[in-house]
Amino acid sequence: MEQIIPVWVINLKKRPDRLQKVGERLDELGIIWERIEAIDGQTCEDYLLKNTAKNGEIGPLSDNTRACSASHYCFWEKLANDASLFGVVLEDDVELSDDFKELLCNVNWIPENTNIIKLEKFLPNKVSKVLLGGVVSNALNSTRQVHRMFSRHTGAAAYLMSKNGAKNALNWDLPFTVPVDHLLFNETVSKLSSSLRPFILVPPIAWQSVEIGQGSNIDDTNRMHLSKAKKIFRSIKRAYYETKLLPKQLFLLFTREAIVKKIFPK
Repeated sequence: MEQIIPVWVINLKKRPDRLQKVGERLDELGIIWERIEAIDGQTCEDYLLKNTAKNGEIGPLSDNTRACSASHYCFWEKLANDASLFGVVLEDDVELSDDFKELLCNVNWIPENTNIIKLEKFLPNKVSKVLLGGVVSNALNSTRQVHRMFSRHTGAAAYLMSKNGAKNALNWDLPFTVPVDHLLFNETVSKLSSSLRPFILVPPIAWQSVEIGQGSNIDDTNRMHLSKAKKIFRSIKRAYYETKLLPKQLFLLFTREAIVKKIFPK
């Protein structure tokens, strides 16, 4: 089968070990891919972070978190200028299902007017509950289904984006005020996410590594050293924003246009 959807891998220069691991896996699957050098929040020039704010709806953003968003911005630029209508981006700590390449060999499974499809299960060692619409399309001989997402399910280790989706993100008002995974997959705090109308592939075909010493280097939001008071305040802010979509979510549940679905680990 011929690959028709290009793949980019975001990787920090200081982590050649991760590039080797994900590269070997992609090569094993017969996938053609290209590296995007991730922006290092610890060493980069300030101007590279100009598109991201230091504080936002869900609290302060570290330089690494802002650099992570800037790295994904580089992917959007590449896709917007590429000849392909769709592209997939992977973070370098991602693990992939054996049938991942099959997904890249046709576009028939991608719903019409798609902007973005989340391919990854966030927190792969836990069951997640996500509010999903009905099956929009089937993929990989109906072993996986595409659903519209109506509630938050973060993580940005693997997603498909359309050229139009990339251009939409690039033309959005700056600076971005939330981490990139919330920006793309959390409509409670991101108008861009609402505009993109994200889909998700279920069961997931990718997940972030949970091995010791793994986990994202380019985004360390959860490891910021905040005081107890600031952590409580951040939790209150997040809870407030979560309630903003509640009327819409309840309506979708009441009309049975969406259901709460469990997304299981790998």
